[in-house]
Amino acid sequence: MLSRLKRSARARRARAKISRTWQILRRKCNRGYCSICERQVYFAIEGPYLRNDYKCVNCQSIPRWRALMFVVAELYPKWRELKIHESSPGGPLSAKLARECPKYLPTHFFADTPRGQIHKGFRCEDLMAQTFENESFDLVITSDVFEHLPDVALAVREIMRTLKPGGAHIFTVPWVRWKKTLVRALVKDGVLQHLEKPDYHGNPIDGSGSLVFTEWGVELPFLLQDWGKFPVIIHTIRDRSLGIDGQFPEVFVQQKPY
Repeated sequence: MLSRLKRSARARRARAKISRTWQILRRKCNRGYCSICERQVYFAIEGPYLRNDYKCVNCQSIPRWRALMFVVAELYPKWRELKIHESSPGGPLSAKLARECPKYLPTHFFADTPRGQIHKGFRCEDLMAQTFENESFDLVITSDVFEHLPDVALAVREIMRTLKPGGAHIFTVPWVRWKKTLVRALVKDGVLQHLEKPDYHGNPIDGSGSLVFTEWGVELPFLLQDWGKFPVIIHTIRDRSLGIDGQFPEVFVQQKPY
């Protein structure tokens, strides 16, 4: 009797596994290596916009997070031992950094909280006017943040100030490289002005989203180098064996020399 029950349980598990595999295959999947899971997984295409809809079935990461983690691991293989600041964290990449890097420090900007104080479990920091000391971090990571800042020049200078020699800002941002930069909104004399119809992206701490101030175009790498005073290297990855494909695949790296 016990043996029959065990066989029945194994059969149910096998049928469930076959069912899950079939569901995966029906969702236009491929097998590959996820840099966040650090193992072989299935990647599923769940919609037409691959940048958000090409997901790791295991951790639910999207391509820009996997690309960013891949570049971090390639350039800084001992990243777990480094001091890392991530501005505006959210999703599986941030969870991995928090879980595996003891010196990881995530920050969000809360308009009603003094900079440097803890609010809702996060340190409040304005990326354009940080309270950190000079040369505080080995790495600074931002994932699709620069389109939401009213003054990116200030943010780049602040990031370079807070990086240690040899450290780097590694980040993603939608880069419409075949067009000129479009300023959609700006802040002048403390007043928000819309120059185009307001556009909002998802925000991990605000359900109403984040306003897009700038759609970055062809000028972006040159502006970054001018603002940060250090070269910018752009990694463009399209490799479905890594689960990286879709729109705006670039990962930017601005390293501070030793």
